[in-house]
Amino acid sequence: MKKRIADFYLACVNNERGKIYSLFRSLFFILSQFYFLAIKVRWLIYRFKLVSQTKMPCTVISVGNITWGGTGKTPAVTMIANLLREMGKRVTVLSRGYRRRKKKDKKSDILVVSDGKKLISSSAEAGDEPYLLSKNLPGVPIIVGKNRIESGRCAIERFGTEILVLDDGFQYWRLKKDLDIVTVDCSNPYGNGYLIPRGPLREPISHLSRADIFLLTRTDLVSGNDLERLIGDLEKLNPHCIILESIHRPKYLEGTFSGEEKGLNFVKGKRVVAFSSIGNPYSFEKTLEGLGAKIIKIFQFPDHHNYDRSDLQEIEATCRIDVGEGEAIVVTTEKDGVRLERVISPGADRFFREIWILKVELEIVRGKEKWLEKIEPYF
Repeated sequence: MKKRIADFYLACVNNERGKIYSLFRSLFFILSQFYFLAIKVRWLIYRFKLVSQTKMPCTVISVGNITWGGTGKTPAVTMIANLLREMGKRVTVLSRGYRRRKKKDKKSDILVVSDGKKLISSSAEAGDEPYLLSKNLPGVPIIVGKNRIESGRCAIERFGTEILVLDDGFQYWRLKKDLDIVTVDCSNPYGNGYLIPRGPLREPISHLSRADIFLLTRTDLVSGNDLERLIGDLEKLNPHCIILESIHRPKYLEGTFSGEEKGLNFVKGKRVVAFSSIGNPYSFEKTLEGLGAKIIKIFQFPDHHNYDRSDLQEIEATCRIDVGEGEAIVVTTEKDGVRLERVISPGADRFFREIWILKVELEIVRGKEKWLEKIEPYF
């Protein structure tokens, strides 16, 4: 049911023809105008200091975006937190997360996912992104909480934090930030150009003027001309902003059941069934194709989809009907791998063929020296 609703919504915003789609598009456009007014009023309240911002007794670096989903924000947070930790700083990542609070825990807003040494909370408690961050950031505490001021104070008191990295912090205006980093997906910078719910924009594009750094992601998935055009547009919007270029570099594949690691050549020339439930599934599929995989079937689930056995059984059945037993490998993303942990476990409950998780990392390919110069004053 959820998938059908998501498919219908995407068909509407992507200009699918038909009276019913057109009707809902008009409704979404009207709602987006109310959303625009709400965002403008909220921003003006903070801009004219009718509500004061809280200044933390440490450096605050925000990593966010202007659209919902699919910009590569989580790998960016991982990369930035790792760089800061390698420079010898005590770093904590603050995430809003998607917590599922227990009834008896409704008053508690702060959840420590990792203390930097070990996982304390599960993905079901913390949410997919914070749990994934904790797995990829050894030595960095991860705290989830809607109130980033409270969770920031917790980080300072408990871990002696020197730098707070806000995951998805561009729209969090209550907290004064030293650096605002905005990730922009080169393969789909602004979606269809409309605000929520008519499109994916969380703020008007003009609000990018607030950013200190633009971190362009997936620069290798667009042509040189398209990249230059996007950079030119961003420079007009924000002439003083630093622009960094990055790619999502594949590292290896890991088996969900076995935990076995395979090199990237493992998928080269193989017939692949790909499935994902992320904001921008097309970049994942393009990456697989770039590795030489022959994608024969694609399953796209709604963003943040909670998998169950029936989903995997559907994929398995399709593999057997369309491909034949043993002729294809199944590959998914690292975020989806976290969600799969709730359904399957390595070495147990082997009702499905091996699922391979494509591990990637974000790498700055141009402008890293500018990034280092920008953060130098905070050390």
